[in-house]
Amino acid sequence: MLWSFLAWKVLKLSLLISIILSLAFMLFQLLRIDKILFSLPLEETLPFLMLWTSYSLFYFMPTSMFISSSVVFFELKDSKKLHVIESFGIAPYLAYSRVFVRCMPIFISLIAISFMLREEDVSFMRRYLTYKYYMNMVYSVPEKTFFTLGDMTFYVSERNGNDVSDVFFKKGESLVIAKGAHLDSDAIVFTDGSILVKEGEKFYLTAFSQYRISLEKFVSVERQQRNLKRDQILNLVNTALSPLLMTFGFFISRVITDAAIKLYYLVGVLSILYQFFLIILKSLL
Repeated sequence: MLWSFLAWKVLKLSLLISIILSLAFMLFQLLRIDKILFSLPLEETLPFLMLWTSYSLFYFMPTSMFISSSVVFFELKDSKKLHVIESFGIAPYLAYSRVFVRCMPIFISLIAISFMLREEDVSFMRRYLTYKYYMNMVYSVPEKTFFTLGDMTFYVSERNGNDVSDVFFKKGESLVIAKGAHLDSDAIVFTDGSILVKEGEKFYLTAFSQYRISLEKFVSVERQQRNLKRDQILNLVNTALSPLLMTFGFFISRVITDAAIKLYYLVGVLSILYQFFLIILKSLL
């Protein structure tokens, strides 16, 4: 019962830490996409938020298990409870091994989840919502108003349903001016106008009777296979290191640290360094 209780304490604290880290990370990222999320219906944004939350919890679990292992076993040592266990002839490393064995289902579950949740899946959903946001904004831009989103600017003089007149459209280095346009299901079809494009150091002006721009050209809504493979490797490395991280947390609490402040400082620094390691590994894959 004691080993199961300690294992549950480690896992419970790991989940709590993972939730805190996930919320901090998501709140920081939310500042970049808050307009998109709050402008779309809940039935479209809720699946993304659920997927994003699930992935964040999974991603931070190995780090959280490292932190919780060091904290739980340090508290045992600091409160002299570990000495009580030793008085029964059970060495600290044996006590840890019994807790570790009871955490094995979590390690196996993390490896299984690594094949189902990948960062590219979250990115794909985010790009899809961005695409929907572009579509909604283009279809609802008011008359005689410049609408800007990122590096895209759109202006119409008059609107009649999906038909608009006196159109100004700018995206990056491309500029379109047309007498009229029709807002199609996934594109803008310009009529009787000209397009100015910058290539290198030169500008090229071309007149057209009809010119079609697909909104998918600006926001890719396809999964990138290269990124999926990269994320799969990163997930496996992160999850495979979970047992080592948990063991290292115990080692720190047992051998290296003798004061709570020192423990928290050391664990915090090592957790940040581990995140940098994952970022560097991701850039190399």
